[in-house]
Amino acid sequence: MTCTTALGLVEPYLDGELDASQNAEVAGHLSECESCATVWQRLRALSDDLHTPALRYEASESLRNRVLESVRHADGTGRPSRMNWLALAATMLLAVSVGWNVMFLERSRNADGEVAQEIVSSHVRSLIGEHLLDIPSTDQHNVKPWFNGKLDFSPDVRDFAAQGFPLIGGRVDYIDHRPVAALVYKRRQHVVNLFVWPSASAASVPGSVTGFHLLSWNQDGMDYCAVSDLNEDELRQFVNLYR
Repeated sequence: MTCTTALGLVEPYLDGELDASQNAEVAGHLSECESCATVWQRLRALSDDLHTPALRYEASESLRNRVLESVRHADGTGRPSRMNWLALAATMLLAVSVGWNVMFLERSRNADGEVAQEIVSSHVRSLIGEHLLDIPSTDQHNVKPWFNGKLDFSPDVRDFAAQGFPLIGGRVDYIDHRPVAALVYKRRQHVVNLFVWPSASAASVPGSVTGFHLLSWNQDGMDYCAVSDLNEDELRQFVNLYR
């Protein structure tokens, strides 16, 4: 089995969608080819991350005990007193407020993490599949107008061939439930995907996911995220050129 064939089957292999014969062939190739095995390991790690249960807020034992203790403090009628009801209400409101803020913060972090995972997943798929480029071209004046009518915004397309980051084309991809522009650059044998989409604020993505580096920023109402297996210094060099 060739690397091209194996990489085309690695995702269905990971998902258990191959028949026994294909499964054995891919497994055999991965045991012998370090390069393809590295891609499979990254995809498996990404899949594991995506299936992590969403974080949820649960009241602590001490909070539950305080609420129960407040209920037990009753006046002579055997019913909770008015003051105790007020204290209980205040405690519950505080707990709800704290819980809401904690959940909102965790969900925001989780949402940013999911966007980062989507970006890396799209980057990996572009490398191992046949969807790296919809418009193969080194001419920014060909790539930029190609997006007209395909997106509800116009990405800023630039070429940095003189600085060692030549433009090789672009494609339409799908990130965070919306179509985005993917501008594709090369650095020696490395691919840099620059994802662009409109946003009021920058997504706070982690600096690396499963061995890939990510750098993101927001400028003029647009979110940008560059991803590559380049070392961080070279990826930052590319970002500084684009910005």
